[in-house]
Amino acid sequence: MSKTHFDLGIRSLAITICAGLSICFIGVVAKASTKDSFNSNSQGQLITKSDSELIDELSSPRGAALAAGEIVHRGVRMIPLLLAVKGDQRPAFAALGHHLSATPTRVATIPSDVEPGRTLTMEVAALYLICAVYHNTVEFAQSPYLTDLRLPVGKRDARNSPELVARAWESVEEWSRRLDSTTIKKLRSRKDDPLQGSGAAFW
Repeated sequence: MSKTHFDLGIRSLAITICAGLSICFIGVVAKASTKDSFNSNSQGQLITKSDSELIDELSSPRGAALAAGEIVHRGVRMIPLLLAVKGDQRPAFAALGHHLSATPTRVATIPSDVEPGRTLTMEVAALYLICAVYHNTVEFAQSPYLTDLRLPVGKRDARNSPELVARAWESVEEWSRRLDSTTIKKLRSRKDDPLQGSGAAFW
């Protein structure tokens, strides 16, 4: 093979590789753009929902993920509606907790998938989000699972037992009454969080 033919072959191969890489790059960008567009549209739809409709989105497999963030964004005005969710045992679909958490949120799409204490319920999601409003972030804890601070560290578990959930609700309801007579900014300055003194905390 002559040097000229060899050079032409190398040049053709380089052009082919560059073209292939360009197509892949365009595909990735297009996919990301589509995903961003979907999230943007979904977020836009949530913004137009009423406060009560937004709470209902927590039980929706499609809307729950973005609903949690919007609830925290709306802030204190959402707390009375979240308090009203007490006792609601329907599965919630919001993946609450820190995005780098090693403790994933367990959700259930069918009744047989429900695992008491592990499957996230609407009432526990509401508890978590009330705390999230106080902390002004959904990532204030690793996961939406309660742990008993009264136990030795080595015996603590991340599980929403009926006893811990009841204890958390009692504390949150008492905290909300304190909120009625002041502002959340003042409660934050006092480090008066919704679970203070309950011996329960999110994992």
